Amino acid sequence: MPEIAHIVKVTAAEGKRDEALAVLGRLVGASESEPGTLQYAVYADTTDAVTIWLTELYADDAALSAHMSNPVMAEIGEALGGLLDGPGDVRRVEIVRRKGDNAG
Repeated sequence: MPEIAHIVKVTAAEGKRDEALAVLGRLVGASESEPGTLQYAVYADTTDAVTIWLTELYADDAALSAHMSNPVMAEIGEALGGLLDGPGDVRRVEIVRRKGDNAG
């Protein structure tokens, strides 16, 4: 079963990016206890003062489901109230090649 990868773009409300980054950073901590969450990272865009990026990598669909049902997800959603300018843009992507893959 292939890994599940997401790239997420989130736009913070004007003047709220640092607060949103702090709240979203809690997701990274929560993912530490999820064995099927292989990568979870939050990035501040260096060219846009309101844009936040996240990358997520899960071992499989079961790992994604476990992440989504983590109680911290609901807490984070509530804590983000008023900090974002709309919902995030979540894109499921396919990893074509990455460092460590055998060259063919």
